[in-house]
Amino acid sequence: MPTELIGEVGTPDAEREWIVAECKLAIKHLKKVCGEPPKEMHLEIQWQEHELGNYPMIVLTWEDAMRGAPSEYIERCERALTAYEYGEEPPRWSLPALDVEDEEEDSDPPDPDMPPEPRPDASFSEVQQYLSSLIEYTLGASSRARGKPRLVDSDEDRTDKPQR
Repeated sequence: MPTELIGEVGTPDAEREWIVAECKLAIKHLKKVCGEPPKEMHLEIQWQEHELGNYPMIVLTWEDAMRGAPSEYIERCERALTAYEYGEEPPRWSLPALDVEDEEEDSDPPDPDMPPEPRPDASFSEVQQYLSSLIEYTLGASSRARGKPRLVDSDEDRTDKPQR
């Protein structure tokens, strides 16, 4: 069974149960930050033997020995685990399904009511007219948004919170 090391996790000299819990939490974090492993692959804990005792490693394993290692996924996991261990923010690519190149493809279609941008050689009055129509569009969109139901109550809507 092929295995690729991601990194070492756990508090040295802690109880084994505590270390296993830390590893499971780190694996959940990796799945959240880097996404689920590729199909038919698994992130798991593997204990390594050392003359001073056993220590845990997070590894990526899979069944098919003919299948190559997903180097991009492994690299993302290594970087995310290092950041996790040092208490840093996860790397920028936290949302695995969104790549920078795909953002434009996944974005919403342009709103037909939005005013068209002025030409690059537009006069000052044309730019002012564009800004004016953009402000009107924004105000209209804001008033339309107020009529939609709220999915989450804001702090201002809560009655149990004391008013200032």
